[in-house]
Amino acid sequence: MDGFWPAEDGFVWSKGKWSEIRFPFEKDNLTEYSDLIMDLDVFKPEDGGQNVLIYLNGLRVGSKFVRNRITCVISFPSSILRKDNNVLTLDTPDAMVPADFGIADTRQLGVQLYSIQIRRC
Repeated sequence: MDGFWPAEDGFVWSKGKWSEIRFPFEKDNLTEYSDLIMDLDVFKPEDGGQNVLIYLNGLRVGSKFVRNRITCVISFPSSILRKDNNVLTLDTPDAMVPADFGIADTRQLGVQLYSIQIRRC
């Protein structure tokens, strides 16, 4: 994992506007499509939210405007996956610093990631 703050109680925050997770994937018995399933939230003051752009191996597979904790499911062609060195990139262009809103936290926070998995369809 690159671009993440140290893990907290059940989740990890992405650091700033760009973070990556690298992973291998067993490509045996793949179907035409797979699902990327993420349980996530974002820092949001008041009634705001943040954009989250999701890339897999350099291809944009989805985007979400996140206001509350969600489980998002993004279907993508399984042909995007590699046996080794897959890269999931989370782009959070609206990452915020809680200290700018009177909260004693000077980190720039993007995605609050609770879990992630890839499921064969």
